[in-house]
Amino acid sequence: MYWSEEDVEDYIRYPSEGSAEELGSPIYFIGQNELEQDELMRDLIRDLEKKGYDYAPLRPYNSREYYDVESGEVQPTDGDQYVRYNKIMLYCINILTEYPFALATHPDRDSWRIVTPADLNTRTAKEFLFTYYAEMAKAVSDLIKEDYTIDELQEVYEDARPRGRAIDRWNDAVDKNVNLHPVEFMSIADLKEVVRDNEDLLDELDFPSKTQCKQAFNTVEKYRNNVMHGNRSVISSEEDVEALVESLEIACDIAVNAGGDGPGLDIPP
Repeated sequence: MYWSEEDVEDYIRYPSEGSAEELGSPIYFIGQNELEQDELMRDLIRDLEKKGYDYAPLRPYNSREYYDVESGEVQPTDGDQYVRYNKIMLYCINILTEYPFALATHPDRDSWRIVTPADLNTRTAKEFLFTYYAEMAKAVSDLIKEDYTIDELQEVYEDARPRGRAIDRWNDAVDKNVNLHPVEFMSIADLKEVVRDNEDLLDELDFPSKTQCKQAFNTVEKYRNNVMHGNRSVISSEEDVEALVESLEIACDIAVNAGGDGPGLDIPP
Protein backbone atom coordinates (compact mmCIF):
# COMPACT_ATOMS: atom_id res chain seq x y z
CA MET A 1 0.00 0.00 0.00
CA TYR A 2 1.09 3.61 -0.49
CA TRP A 3 1.31 4.30 3.25
CA SER A 4 1.97 2.12 6.26
CA GLU A 5 -0.74 2.16 8.93
CA GLU A 6 1.35 4.59 10.96
CA ASP A 7 1.68 6.88 7.95
CA VAL A 8 -2.07 6.92 7.48
CA GLU A 9 -2.48 8.15 11.03
CA ASP A 10 0.05 10.90 10.34
CA TYR A 11 -2.03 12.22 7.44
CA ILE A 12 -5.46 12.19 9.06
CA ARG A 13 -6.51 15.82 9.27
CA TYR A 14 -9.86 16.16 11.05
CA PRO A 15 -12.24 13.88 12.93
CA SER A 16 -15.00 15.01 10.55
CA GLU A 17 -13.33 13.33 7.58
CA GLY A 18 -15.98 10.66 7.41
CA SER A 19 -15.87 6.95 8.07
CA ALA A 20 -15.31 3.80 6.04
CA GLU A 21 -19.00 3.05 6.48
CA GLU A 22 -20.00 6.41 4.96
CA LEU A 23 -17.68 5.90 2.00
CA GLY A 24 -18.75 2.32 1.29
CA SER A 25 -21.58 0.86 -0.78
CA PRO A 26 -23.93 -2.07 0.00
CA ILE A 27 -22.42 -5.50 -0.69
CA TYR A 28 -23.81 -8.01 -3.16
CA PHE A 29 -23.07 -11.31 -1.45
CA ILE A 30 -22.96 -14.76 -3.03
CA GLY A 31 -23.30 -17.87 -0.92
CA GLN A 32 -20.61 -20.52 -1.34
CA ASN A 33 -23.31 -23.11 -1.96
CA GLU A 34 -24.57 -21.04 -4.91
CA LEU A 35 -21.28 -21.31 -6.81
CA GLU A 36 -22.04 -24.91 -7.85
CA GLN A 37 -25.53 -24.09 -9.15
CA ASP A 38 -24.90 -23.18 -12.79
CA GLU A 39 -28.33 -21.85 -13.66
CA LEU A 40 -28.54 -19.79 -10.48
CA MET A 41 -25.03 -18.40 -11.06
CA ARG A 42 -25.95 -17.31 -14.58
CA ASP A 43 -28.84 -15.32 -13.13
CA LEU A 44 -26.64 -13.88 -10.38
CA ILE A 45 -23.93 -12.84 -12.85
CA ARG A 46 -26.47 -11.10 -15.08
CA ASP A 47 -27.79 -9.26 -12.05
CA LEU A 48 -24.28 -8.30 -10.92
CA GLU A 49 -23.42 -6.96 -14.38
CA LYS A 50 -26.71 -5.10 -14.66
CA LYS A 51 -26.13 -3.37 -11.32
CA GLY A 52 -22.47 -2.62 -12.06
CA TYR A 53 -20.92 -4.83 -9.39
CA ASP A 54 -17.38 -6.03 -10.13
CA TYR A 55 -16.90 -8.07 -6.97
CA ALA A 56 -19.20 -10.20 -4.83
CA PRO A 57 -17.81 -11.34 -1.45
CA LEU A 58 -18.79 -14.87 -0.45
CA ARG A 59 -20.76 -15.94 2.56
CA PRO A 60 -20.01 -17.21 5.12
CA TYR A 61 -17.76 -14.28 5.99
CA ASN A 62 -14.96 -16.38 7.37
CA SER A 63 -14.35 -17.85 3.91
CA ARG A 64 -12.48 -14.63 3.07
CA GLU A 65 -13.12 -15.04 -0.64
CA TYR A 66 -14.92 -13.12 -3.37
CA TYR A 67 -16.28 -13.73 -6.85
CA ASP A 68 -14.59 -11.68 -9.58
CA VAL A 69 -17.28 -10.88 -12.15
CA GLU A 70 -14.86 -10.11 -14.99
CA SER A 71 -12.74 -13.26 -14.67
CA GLY A 72 -15.52 -15.51 -13.39
CA GLU A 73 -13.15 -16.81 -10.72
CA VAL A 74 -13.21 -17.05 -6.96
CA GLN A 75 -10.31 -15.12 -5.41
CA PRO A 76 -9.02 -14.83 -1.83
CA THR A 77 -9.30 -11.57 0.08
CA ASP A 78 -6.29 -10.40 2.05
CA GLY A 79 -6.53 -9.53 5.74
CA ASP A 80 -5.27 -6.04 4.90
CA GLN A 81 -8.45 -5.38 2.89
CA TYR A 82 -10.58 -5.30 6.04
CA VAL A 83 -11.14 -2.09 7.99
CA ARG A 84 -13.50 -1.25 10.84
CA TYR A 85 -16.65 0.63 9.83
CA ASN A 86 -15.84 3.60 12.08
CA LYS A 87 -12.26 4.13 10.86
CA ILE A 88 -11.49 7.36 9.01
CA MET A 89 -12.06 6.78 5.29
CA LEU A 90 -8.41 7.57 4.53
CA TYR A 91 -7.67 3.99 5.61
CA CYS A 92 -9.93 2.70 2.82
CA ILE A 93 -8.32 4.99 0.27
CA ASN A 94 -4.90 3.68 1.26
CA ILE A 95 -6.10 0.07 0.86
CA LEU A 96 -7.30 0.89 -2.65
CA THR A 97 -3.76 1.82 -3.71
CA GLU A 98 -2.97 -1.93 -3.63
CA TYR A 99 -6.26 -3.84 -3.67
CA PRO A 100 -9.36 -3.63 -5.89
CA PHE A 101 -11.64 -3.08 -2.92
CA ALA A 102 -11.80 -2.69 0.85
CA LEU A 103 -14.36 -4.23 3.17
CA ALA A 104 -15.74 -2.09 6.01
CA THR A 105 -16.66 -4.52 8.76
CA HIS A 106 -19.40 -3.94 11.31
CA PRO A 107 -20.66 -5.83 14.39
CA ASP A 108 -23.96 -6.18 12.52
CA ARG A 109 -22.90 -8.27 9.54
CA ASP A 110 -25.79 -6.97 7.47
CA SER A 111 -24.18 -3.54 7.77
CA TRP A 112 -20.86 -4.44 6.14
CA ARG A 113 -19.87 -2.22 3.21
CA ILE A 114 -17.58 -2.58 0.21
CA VAL A 115 -15.39 0.32 -0.94
CA THR A 116 -14.09 0.43 -4.53
CA PRO A 117 -12.33 3.18 -6.49
CA ALA A 118 -15.73 4.20 -7.90
CA ASP A 119 -16.78 5.30 -4.40
CA LEU A 120 -14.08 8.00 -4.51
CA ASN A 121 -16.18 9.81 -7.12
CA THR A 122 -19.12 10.31 -4.75
CA ARG A 123 -20.01 13.62 -3.12
CA THR A 124 -19.27 12.03 0.27
CA ALA A 125 -15.67 11.36 -0.77
CA LYS A 126 -15.23 14.72 -2.47
CA GLU A 127 -16.36 16.58 0.65
CA PHE A 128 -13.68 14.76 2.65
CA LEU A 129 -10.95 15.21 0.05
CA PHE A 130 -11.59 18.92 -0.34
CA THR A 131 -10.31 19.66 3.18
CA TYR A 132 -6.77 18.75 2.12
CA TYR A 133 -6.68 21.12 -0.84
CA ALA A 134 -8.51 23.94 0.94
CA GLU A 135 -6.10 23.75 3.88
CA MET A 136 -3.10 23.86 1.57
CA ALA A 137 -4.41 26.88 -0.37
CA LYS A 138 -5.15 28.74 2.87
CA ALA A 139 -1.71 28.02 4.36
CA VAL A 140 0.13 29.10 1.20
CA SER A 141 -2.07 32.20 0.90
CA ASP A 142 -1.28 33.18 4.48
CA LEU A 143 2.43 32.70 3.82
CA ILE A 144 2.27 34.97 0.75
CA LYS A 145 0.38 37.63 2.73
CA GLU A 146 3.24 37.70 5.24
CA ASP A 147 5.83 38.12 2.49
CA TYR A 148 4.23 40.81 0.34
CA THR A 149 2.32 44.03 0.72
CA ILE A 150 -0.73 44.39 -1.51
CA ASP A 151 1.14 46.65 -3.92
CA GLU A 152 4.12 44.29 -4.08
CA LEU A 153 1.91 41.29 -4.68
CA GLN A 154 0.11 42.98 -7.56
CA GLU A 155 3.43 43.68 -9.26
CA VAL A 156 4.79 40.18 -8.63
CA TYR A 157 1.58 38.55 -9.81
CA GLU A 158 1.43 40.52 -13.04
CA ASP A 159 5.03 39.53 -13.82
CA ALA A 160 4.64 35.87 -12.85
CA ARG A 161 1.13 35.38 -14.24
CA PRO A 162 0.60 37.95 -17.03
CA ARG A 163 -2.56 36.26 -18.29
CA GLY A 164 -3.98 35.64 -14.85
CA ARG A 165 -7.30 37.15 -13.80
CA ALA A 166 -6.94 37.19 -10.01
CA ILE A 167 -6.03 40.90 -9.73
CA ASP A 168 -8.87 41.85 -12.08
CA ARG A 169 -11.31 39.90 -9.92
CA TRP A 170 -9.88 41.58 -6.82
CA ASN A 171 -10.26 45.05 -8.38
CA ASP A 172 -13.88 44.27 -9.27
CA ALA A 173 -14.52 43.20 -5.68
CA VAL A 174 -12.89 46.37 -4.31
CA ASP A 175 -15.19 48.44 -6.51
CA LYS A 176 -18.10 46.64 -4.84
CA ASN A 177 -16.72 47.36 -1.35
CA VAL A 178 -15.52 43.81 -0.76
CA ASN A 179 -12.44 44.42 1.35
CA LEU A 180 -10.32 41.28 0.89
CA HIS A 181 -6.65 40.71 0.22
CA PRO A 182 -5.90 39.95 -3.46
CA VAL A 183 -4.44 36.56 -2.55
CA GLU A 184 -7.99 35.46 -1.67
CA PHE A 185 -8.83 35.61 -5.37
CA MET A 186 -5.93 33.43 -6.47
CA SER A 187 -6.28 29.86 -7.66
CA ILE A 188 -3.76 27.13 -6.90
CA ALA A 189 -2.24 27.82 -10.34
CA ASP A 190 -1.84 31.48 -9.33
CA LEU A 191 -0.30 30.60 -5.98
CA LYS A 192 2.13 28.27 -7.72
CA GLU A 193 3.51 31.03 -9.93
CA VAL A 194 3.90 33.47 -7.04
CA VAL A 195 5.79 30.83 -5.03
CA ARG A 196 8.00 29.87 -7.97
CA ASP A 197 8.99 33.52 -8.39
CA ASN A 198 10.33 33.79 -4.85
CA GLU A 199 13.38 31.86 -3.63
CA ASP A 200 12.50 32.44 0.03
CA LEU A 201 9.03 30.94 -0.46
CA LEU A 202 10.51 27.98 -2.30
CA ASP A 203 12.84 27.38 0.66
CA GLU A 204 10.06 27.71 3.23
CA LEU A 205 7.95 25.18 1.36
CA ASP A 206 10.97 22.86 1.04
CA PHE A 207 11.17 22.90 -2.75
CA PRO A 208 14.75 22.49 -4.02
CA SER A 209 13.81 23.78 -7.48
CA LYS A 210 11.12 25.63 -9.41
CA THR A 211 10.49 22.48 -11.42
CA GLN A 212 9.70 20.39 -8.36
CA CYS A 213 7.43 23.15 -7.08
CA LYS A 214 5.56 23.18 -10.39
CA GLN A 215 5.16 19.41 -10.42
CA ALA A 216 3.85 19.33 -6.86
CA PHE A 217 1.33 22.14 -7.35
CA ASN A 218 0.20 20.64 -10.67
CA THR A 219 -0.51 17.29 -9.02
CA VAL A 220 -2.54 18.98 -6.31
CA GLU A 221 -4.35 21.24 -8.78
CA LYS A 222 -5.46 18.32 -10.96
CA TYR A 223 -7.20 16.49 -8.13
CA ARG A 224 -8.43 19.65 -6.44
CA ASN A 225 -10.23 20.59 -9.67
CA ASN A 226 -11.74 17.11 -9.99
CA VAL A 227 -12.96 17.26 -6.40
CA MET A 228 -14.47 20.73 -6.85
CA HIS A 229 -16.53 19.94 -9.94
CA GLY A 230 -19.50 17.63 -9.54
CA ASN A 231 -19.43 16.59 -13.19
CA ARG A 232 -15.82 15.35 -13.03
CA SER A 233 -14.56 11.97 -11.91
CA VAL A 234 -11.84 11.97 -9.29
CA ILE A 235 -10.84 8.41 -10.21
CA SER A 236 -11.08 6.85 -13.66
CA SER A 237 -8.97 3.75 -13.03
CA GLU A 238 -7.43 1.84 -10.14
CA GLU A 239 -4.07 3.35 -11.07
CA ASP A 240 -5.45 6.83 -10.35
CA VAL A 241 -5.88 6.01 -6.66
CA GLU A 242 -2.16 6.15 -5.93
CA ALA A 243 -1.84 9.48 -7.75
CA LEU A 244 -4.75 10.80 -5.68
CA VAL A 245 -3.10 9.70 -2.43
CA GLU A 246 0.15 11.31 -3.56
CA SER A 247 -1.73 14.58 -4.14
CA LEU A 248 -3.19 14.40 -0.61
CA GLU A 249 0.28 13.82 0.83
CA ILE A 250 1.73 16.73 -1.14
CA ALA A 251 -1.11 19.05 -0.14
CA CYS A 252 -0.69 18.13 3.53
CA ASP A 253 3.09 18.55 3.47
CA ILE A 254 2.88 21.93 1.73
CA ALA A 255 0.30 23.11 4.26
CA VAL A 256 2.52 22.11 7.18
CA ASN A 257 5.63 23.66 5.62
CA ALA A 258 3.66 26.86 5.02
CA GLY A 259 2.98 27.09 8.75
CA GLY A 260 -0.40 25.37 8.84
CA ASP A 261 -1.50 22.91 11.49
CA GLY A 262 0.35 19.62 11.66
CA PRO A 263 -1.22 16.23 10.93
CA GLY A 264 -3.64 14.74 13.40
CA LEU A 265 -5.35 18.04 14.19
CA ASP A 266 -8.15 17.63 16.72
CA ILE A 267 -8.17 13.85 16.43
CA PRO A 268 -9.86 12.49 19.55
CA PRO A 269 -7.80 10.13 21.77
